[in-house]
Amino acid sequence: MVGVGSRITGEGDRRRHEIQLWKFVAVIAVIEVMNIILTNRVHALGLEQQGLAIELDVVRSVERAANYLFLAFLLVAVFQIILQRRSEAHVSSKRIAPTMMVVYLGVASFNVAMNILVLVLVPDLQDASQTDLIAILGLIFLSNMLVFSLWYQLADYYLPGGAFDFPPNAAHPEDPPRWVDYVSLSFFTQSTFGPTLEGVRTRPVKVLMMIQTSLALVVLVVLIARIIRAPV
Repeated sequence: MVGVGSRITGEGDRRRHEIQLWKFVAVIAVIEVMNIILTNRVHALGLEQQGLAIELDVVRSVERAANYLFLAFLLVAVFQIILQRRSEAHVSSKRIAPTMMVVYLGVASFNVAMNILVLVLVPDLQDASQTDLIAILGLIFLSNMLVFSLWYQLADYYLPGGAFDFPPNAAHPEDPPRWVDYVSLSFFTQSTFGPTLEGVRTRPVKVLMMIQTSLALVVLVVLIARIIRAPV
């Protein structure tokens, strides 16, 4: 889990690079920073006066939970990396990190969804400038894209038979997909509402892509309309 490797995930010689724990932690650190900034920007809009105090409290609670999970995951990652270097990693300890990955991504996804819900439910955003709303939109887009890139990487590595069929790399046909391939997949799913060249193998991943596409549609239809109506 910590070192670089590959494994066959199913039909044919479909190899997948082993998920490197330190890279995963680095990406969720970026997600964590974005979610903190996003939550603070949403709260700065002063939506408590518009009857959304309960929703904002939920958002803040989810953000705190994500913060604690990130710190716990960071400690587990450091501990596991140290054990791996000493060749002392136990099988049970190797199962902790994937579980925490799934839990953290679930909370992070819920955090982004709650921020979107708050912005959808608010009856009036006339006090928010276009600059503020564009910054919030950019944070939502980037954090959601990164979160789902990790979801897709986890699914492709751990689901039996893999989750995607990637087109081969012309320069290196035997090279397995890397994280940038999952970021690209997440970007195009979010911006074009579906994969472009990749084939989807499993139903759970189809559900994940439906969720990401639904969030992207809400952002496109509702939030961009609010940005257009907002003062400059």
